[in-house]
Amino acid sequence: MTDESLPTPYSEDDQDFLASAGIAVSVQPEGVLVSGSEVAVAGYLARIKDLAGDAVQVTGVDKSSFTSAAAVAGAAATNAVGQGQFVRLSPESLKMLQSYRVMPGTGGYNRMTVVDASHKFRGQMQWQSVSMTPTRALGVQLLAVQIALQTAVQSVADAVERVQGTVDKILVLAQASQVGDVVGNHEALSRIAKVHEETGALPTADWDSIASLGPALEVGVARLREHAKRTVAGFDSLKPVQDRASYLKNAVEDKRLGETLQLLVIAEQSLYLWQKMRIERVRATEPEHLETVVKSARALLLEHFERDGELLIHARSELANYATVKPLEIVRWMSTSDLKRDMTSLRQDLDDFANARGSQVAGWIEHEDPSVGDALAEVGNRAKAVGGAAVAIGSKAADIGASGLGWLGRNLQNVASSRGKDESSEAKPPIEIKE
Repeated sequence: MTDESLPTPYSEDDQDFLASAGIAVSVQPEGVLVSGSEVAVAGYLARIKDLAGDAVQVTGVDKSSFTSAAAVAGAAATNAVGQGQFVRLSPESLKMLQSYRVMPGTGGYNRMTVVDASHKFRGQMQWQSVSMTPTRALGVQLLAVQIALQTAVQSVADAVERVQGTVDKILVLAQASQVGDVVGNHEALSRIAKVHEETGALPTADWDSIASLGPALEVGVARLREHAKRTVAGFDSLKPVQDRASYLKNAVEDKRLGETLQLLVIAEQSLYLWQKMRIERVRATEPEHLETVVKSARALLLEHFERDGELLIHARSELANYATVKPLEIVRWMSTSDLKRDMTSLRQDLDDFANARGSQVAGWIEHEDPSVGDALAEVGNRAKAVGGAAVAIGSKAADIGASGLGWLGRNLQNVASSRGKDESSEAKPPIEIKE
């Protein structure tokens, strides 16, 4: 598609350039590589963001990031890629963009012509497939995997601060004590990765210092995730509310579910950095094995996204079930002073884990039952003053539960309300109502 009327401020020479320039788009399993002139790429990304909303993550790719790909694919592939952006989209968003003809539906490079000065595309986008040799294709795959490994985790700064002083206990709980100092290993890997990013070099001494970490980190990630899964599996919404509250407190305080999720994020990013350095080492010393190593890194990323997604969805569902108040449980829920704290704390832990792993882009909760989101939104949002303590019980569920009991439900609430007033005026200890 060529723009027929490019408005100012472009000169006639600029208009000729823009009319003939193009962008190159390569759809890879890890994300979409977009390159071309700055104006064309900016317009294309604006269109993607307009349609995909929050389910998109864009990472800038400069020339230094193409060093490894250029070494594999040669100058031709590097020129094909140029400078550009790496875009991660949820699977549903990618399908939508392909159906709208905003994204090519096949692998390899697809070219298209440019946007106008307002960064808007006019009419249908047209694609021209560009055939690539296996070597050039490997170079593009290498670049996509390297960027995906680097951006798979959004940030670990908060996670590192959260787990300080508790790492050893968490590893013992997860039966992963042989992993060693997860935070220290992450710092070492981050330093080496930063030097490589800045210089393009991976000295033998640097690689030798981290070479043995990969397998241990992989075992640690698996065991931390398994500990989190076992803890979540213990949530049983059919148990009496007092038992559920007790288990929830144990999961938060003793099993350290929140800290486990944070340590899992740190261990995963460490493993991804190690994989990135491993790819660079193989590229430089054993290029004949590069394709195999790239494939294994791709498989690892996919496996982790799938398993972390399953863990998050299951945990959110179980927590939402815990937030549902059954009619006969109203009084006991309102007399459990620690419940608000533990429910709110765990909900925040799940949100932090989802954000660190880019859940919106991964599309993990796109098909989640809306009732789960509603229940979690209620946790901690409203409180009822009962017995002098504000306890978040999920007001929607409580109201439904009381109305389900009719006259009895309303009177239970009235009794609880009266107790709260008496305690506030006379400062007497609460009277426990037995079930």
